[in-house]
Amino acid sequence: MRLSNRLLALALCLAFPASAFAGEEEWIRYSLAAKRATSAANYSEAERLLKLADKEIATIATPGTYRGITLGNLSLVYKAKGDYPNAEVCARQAVEIMQKAGRPDDYAFAVALSNLAGILKDQAKLHDAEPMYEGSLAIIEKIRGSESAACATVTSNLALHYMRQGRFEKAIPLQEKALEIYEKVLGKEHPDVAIALGNLAESYKRSDKDKDKDCVGLLERALKIMQKVYGEEHPSVATALDNLACFYADKKDYENALALELKAVAIYEKTLGPDHPDLAITLDNLCEVYQKLDREEEGRKLRMRSLVISEKTLGAAHPFTLSVKERLEKMHKAGL
Repeated sequence: MRLSNRLLALALCLAFPASAFAGEEEWIRYSLAAKRATSAANYSEAERLLKLADKEIATIATPGTYRGITLGNLSLVYKAKGDYPNAEVCARQAVEIMQKAGRPDDYAFAVALSNLAGILKDQAKLHDAEPMYEGSLAIIEKIRGSESAACATVTSNLALHYMRQGRFEKAIPLQEKALEIYEKVLGKEHPDVAIALGNLAESYKRSDKDKDKDCVGLLERALKIMQKVYGEEHPSVATALDNLACFYADKKDYENALALELKAVAIYEKTLGPDHPDLAITLDNLCEVYQKLDREEEGRKLRMRSLVISEKTLGAAHPFTLSVKERLEKMHKAGL
């Protein structure tokens, strides 16, 4: 059975207005502090700071764009916490506000649209996400250029969308293009490059083209970048560990896969808590490794826990929840 591999969509952080007016200083201070907290994976603190920033908007003469920025960034925090209902509400509000406050071809609107599409995609609402990605990409290419980091982000996100649909002939060239742009614009050791490396490796794997590609090499490079940027205990490091473990397991290197999965679980539990969908994915992957090592009882308990988390955070009808439930039922029928 193929292991479920997480796809990380890159999120564009909404930019601040260029100039400051009376009443904006506190809003800017809270917003920048929230950005730092988000980077450090301190999502509860980021949420608190953004809510304080939102209160300051009442003192600003023209609050529209500022509120859109705040809600957009808050939606990314909720997404990182695995709280998709609140993430979607905030993202939709941000798009509506940006539409009213700016122009249909405004950069801030394009960013908000891309981030909403990402939140919808993670909830398997693929039909709604695609036109948003395409609209956002058209605007950003026009404003920032086709070789900008912002364009690479939306290109990568659109590629993930195509990959979810099995449209690999479209997904792979876009992922390769996104990686090329990131390396050129951001340098070879930027965390966005690491995410692009992981997504490209997964694209090759799902299209069965990994035989001719050094996917493990791509993922090992991604892990080293994340560790260098964030240290050893960060959710992005856990994701890189989990992704690499999946490839080791595919190559039947179960001992190395087990060590990496256990480390990823420990990091997720410490940084994101016991009820996050990213943890649910890794627990299910760890169960798969335990099964290969004839440790079925340990694996079954982990898969049951994964199901509880995914039902709570993603909902009973989400494709991942349904897939975990199906695998668990097969284990029960097999007497495992």
